[in-house]
Amino acid sequence: MKFIKGIFFAAYVLISLSSCSKDDNAAIIGTWEGHWGFDFDEPSYFEKWEIKKGGDLAAYNSNGGTLGTGGWKVDGFNFTAHYTTTSSHKTYKFTGLYSDVAGEITGNWGEAPSSADGGTFLMHKQ
Repeated sequence: MKFIKGIFFAAYVLISLSSCSKDDNAAIIGTWEGHWGFDFDEPSYFEKWEIKKGGDLAAYNSNGGTLGTGGWKVDGFNFTAHYTTTSSHKTYKFTGLYSDVAGEITGNWGEAPSSADGGTFLMHKQ
């Protein structure tokens, strides 16, 4: 009888662990559109991100042309991303707050390694 209870307990633990390995950041995957601005100006320059599984990110301009590629991560409400532009090969870093309920990411951006010397940004899930 102890053997059968042990098997059931082991099965329960395995099922519990596999359900915890679910990608908790699945809501962030997809297309995001928004604007960025310099310093404290209202963000007004269009940008589009494709946030992909595995931590990859692609950035696009208003014409659909590729701005750059990079990566992202989210830890709770804290979002960080970076991409290197295809034209100037500069790397930009973004840090801010992510809300899956509002479908919004808002924060600061800058030229890496800084994320605060450029301005602000606001992105919305599409």
